[in-house]
Amino acid sequence: MNVKGKGLLWLSPLAVAVTLAACGGNGSDRSLINSPDVAQGPALLVMHNGAANAGQIDRLNADLEVQTTFNADANEGIALDLLGNLYAANDSSGAPSTLQVLHQLAERTDGSAPVATLDRSVPAPGSMTLKGIAIAHQAGLVMAANIGGNSVEVYGTAAGGNAAPLASTALSGNTWDLAYDEAADRLFLAMTNGTVIVVDDYVAGGFMATPARVITPDSAGTVSNLHGIAYQADSDTLVVSDVGDAAVADDGRLYVIEEASTAEGTVTPARTLAGPATKLGNPVDLVLDDSTVYIAEKSNDAILVYRNVFSGDSGDIAPTRVVDSIKPESLAIIVEPALQPDLSDIDSTGTTFTGVAVTSNPPAAPGDPDVVVLDLDLGAMQRGFSTTQDRESLAFNQMGDAYITYDSGLAVINRLATGRDGETFTLSRDRLIEGAGTGLMAPKGFDVADALGWVLVTDNGNPSVRVFGAQADGDVAPLFTTTLSVAPWDLDYDPEADRLYVALTDGTVAVFDSYSTARGSAGPDRLITPAEGGVAFAAPTNLHGIVHVAETDQLILSDVGSGANPTDGKLYVLDNGSTADGITDVTVNIDNGDNNSVGSTLLGNPVDIAFDGQHLYVAEKSQSVVLRFDNILSAASGDVAPSQTWNQSSPESVSLITDSLGRAPE
Repeated sequence: MNVKGKGLLWLSPLAVAVTLAACGGNGSDRSLINSPDVAQGPALLVMHNGAANAGQIDRLNADLEVQTTFNADANEGIALDLLGNLYAANDSSGAPSTLQVLHQLAERTDGSAPVATLDRSVPAPGSMTLKGIAIAHQAGLVMAANIGGNSVEVYGTAAGGNAAPLASTALSGNTWDLAYDEAADRLFLAMTNGTVIVVDDYVAGGFMATPARVITPDSAGTVSNLHGIAYQADSDTLVVSDVGDAAVADDGRLYVIEEASTAEGTVTPARTLAGPATKLGNPVDLVLDDSTVYIAEKSNDAILVYRNVFSGDSGDIAPTRVVDSIKPESLAIIVEPALQPDLSDIDSTGTTFTGVAVTSNPPAAPGDPDVVVLDLDLGAMQRGFSTTQDRESLAFNQMGDAYITYDSGLAVINRLATGRDGETFTLSRDRLIEGAGTGLMAPKGFDVADALGWVLVTDNGNPSVRVFGAQADGDVAPLFTTTLSVAPWDLDYDPEADRLYVALTDGTVAVFDSYSTARGSAGPDRLITPAEGGVAFAAPTNLHGIVHVAETDQLILSDVGSGANPTDGKLYVLDNGSTADGITDVTVNIDNGDNNSVGSTLLGNPVDIAFDGQHLYVAEKSQSVVLRFDNILSAASGDVAPSQTWNQSSPESVSLITDSLGRAPE
């Protein structure tokens, strides 16, 4: 668990409004130990695990009042990723456990429960009984304490229902909870024998179990049984809870351990809290918010709050606040980090790009990587990855996971934007969305709407836009489907305007306003037909790649013409994309005017495009080359040569990588 509480939960403006408007709950009667004017803290998630409320997750507001309740199948540790997805351990049915991934919990309605179209479940094999969870956000790993097998189990955060652990770290004893310092690659394990095991270079070292150090608090009671653990890197401080004898309701302790990264052997905590006034009996979990600790006190049915926990005397000291909560098991802090603009909606300033991802369909030879990352100037390849699928389009979410369409479904590749060099698709890290239930026949282009938690996919074989939950897994139905009368190829969703642009293979662009609410049920609000001099371009026209530049309200389009003709490709730019309707003259038309030759443009079948605010990257499939056209929005028309090129076997799609992808929490 990190200092911000085992991950972060993003709240959209809608969720914030729901939270503020919600009322009731069973936690309105709260008692303050000290002053009624105690400052409010962060909002919390509380997982419960009592006889009557196992799996109940309460969302508490900043005053720790219950706002909404979610009925999960899980009942143990919880952790949150930066997009608001909840990872929850479940041993309610005994071993083996499962790891549930619950889609954007803050967006769920009060009283709701997991559904197959939104959520996924990862089984834990054998006799595993999972408890505490920590997420390595940059690495894309979820680590779970397996008390049933004396181990730490590691999965990729994108793993699905058929996954086996990526790694299993064998331990000499049982661990209940863990805290991971991603910057230092250091793992802290709270052991039920009363010690803290410290493992340096945990990920880089291949998940080895050899402890660098063992810390034993010298103020432990007769029975020591460590449970909750949180680490604050800025102060190099651990806060650890000790339940003592689980059958005893008043022998719990809390330890504050300084210089935790180097502490070793028997140490005297900087602060130890114990005694009847503390109400510590079975403190099974805790989270830190700066210097405030929130404790799930299970035996006494309360959430305990200690402000300024790092300083003060040891002893039998009452908490700052006690909040009634029946059988709390695990806690997580809710915060609202800022989302970056969707990658297809970046502006021309303020965004740093690090590479261009390109899919090949097929690669030059069997075994060659079918996804490569190129330098921005198309001068060198940075790394490669093999999907083992007939890959089509690629798009990234803001965690750096790649969604890749193939002939009959979607592959979700864990942290492809930031690593995976030389690796191959593996179910321990990655997953597939495929099967008859998806309705997909020939998926092509798509976009990832992180704020909504949606993946929007065009289906060329079953003319439609199919929208899936971003956490979907396996043979799962879409959340909804927008039926089209013409086969689409690519799309671009503008989250700020809630507007969807779809490139159709008849040479037109379908525009859907208020897409998240109307969902295209009444058909497109407008159809744009690119033209020159008021006359639509002559057939064959076949739009493929599409980018809406939100900053300038311009559309950039690629036209492959006849798919059977390798020399008749074109690029267009047109203004006023959000309001254009019908015949619309383009402002840029890159075309050599001869459908029997690519000319200087090298455009034959430009199947996909990506825009960095200035330059346009093109996957030119028939010529087996990736192109870059500089300053595309103000480019001249005609037989314009690309500024940069890269030879690539049958490039199918291009997508830009920014330095914000996979960024660790601050």
